[in-house]
Amino acid sequence: MFFRRLRLVNFRSYDDVTVAFAPGLNVIVGRNASGKTNLLEGAYFALRAASCRTTRDEKAVRMGAGFARAEAEIDAGPERVRTTTVAYAPGQGKQVRVDGAEVPSLDELRRQGQVFVFVPESLLLVKGSPARRRAHLDAFAAALDRAYDAAARELQEALRQRNAQLARVREGAPASSLDPWDRQVARAGLDLAARRRAIVVSLAGRFAEFAAELAPDDERFSVTLVSQVAEGLDDDGFAAALRARRGRDVGRATTSFGPHRDDLCFAEERGGEDGPRDLRLFGSQGEQRAAVLALLLAERAVAAEHSGDVGALLLDDVMSELDDARRRLLVQTLTSGGQAIITTTNRHYFTDAELARAKVIELGPEGPPPEVEADVREGPPYSSRD
Repeated sequence: MFFRRLRLVNFRSYDDVTVAFAPGLNVIVGRNASGKTNLLEGAYFALRAASCRTTRDEKAVRMGAGFARAEAEIDAGPERVRTTTVAYAPGQGKQVRVDGAEVPSLDELRRQGQVFVFVPESLLLVKGSPARRRAHLDAFAAALDRAYDAAARELQEALRQRNAQLARVREGAPASSLDPWDRQVARAGLDLAARRRAIVVSLAGRFAEFAAELAPDDERFSVTLVSQVAEGLDDDGFAAALRARRGRDVGRATTSFGPHRDDLCFAEERGGEDGPRDLRLFGSQGEQRAAVLALLLAERAVAAEHSGDVGALLLDDVMSELDDARRRLLVQTLTSGGQAIITTTNRHYFTDAELARAKVIELGPEGPPPEVEADVREGPPYSSRD
């Protein structure tokens, strides 16, 4: 899958702009505040119906406008050109279409293709909360495997029911009324735990390979799953762990054991007695950036192995903190297959030969020059001419 064309209407700094992309390497060159990151966010929004920078959709709406819209024309395979459109209006929510038809769920949109993105906020994948890391991993795995998505949803529902029953027990219901929910959480939790463990194992080897190319000072990085649910645990053992925590869980009306407490650990592997160094706690920004990039490249490689879809990689200003040797290795990786759209303030981070093989998009103070004339007017997210 690759982006052919992107149109943004009232999105962030853009009034109405259309940009065409090439299948391979695309380099967007512009000064700070010229709208480079907004283009990447818009492309992601058009294929995921969510921002890669904020959970508040209203921030994507251009100041003074009543709605925002991102429309992407994508090449999804032989003779499979699709148009995805995501519109948002504050107070009205989102409208999502594929080839002009509204989709029943976001799953249909996300199945159109893989997309991987690095923006400054992506560093929170390393230094942020466990919940953020779990959400990122689950979104990646669910896009690859519908069974993973079903397992995650089943556990979420079982936890909702158990937590509601915990509140009833706190109000006087018998503790034994939790038994059926313990069994259901155990069954769903073991299923998801096994699937999550497998996807992290598949990522770990590729992550180490890419990190070896990108990490500063030839450091060796690893990514591992940190979980309460040990491999080999059975239904009875899981239910026993839940029962052992009932007193605490009833007091808080929340379930404290299970894969919903999992985390990912990014670490520098060191020999001797020191052991791994947790990059969340002790990593520099350069090390954390290298770890996130390595994770995205590993995800793209694993996705290609599963589905054959390399997907699109969107990278915002990643060259500035790499030395020249690592820039060359990164570009070599990006041009080995699939589409990459990378922004930079300095085209000299790329060699003349690399730029000659890439599509270079120069942004002026107002962003990219319009490729089509557009008549933008305030109104509903979808106008009659769309």
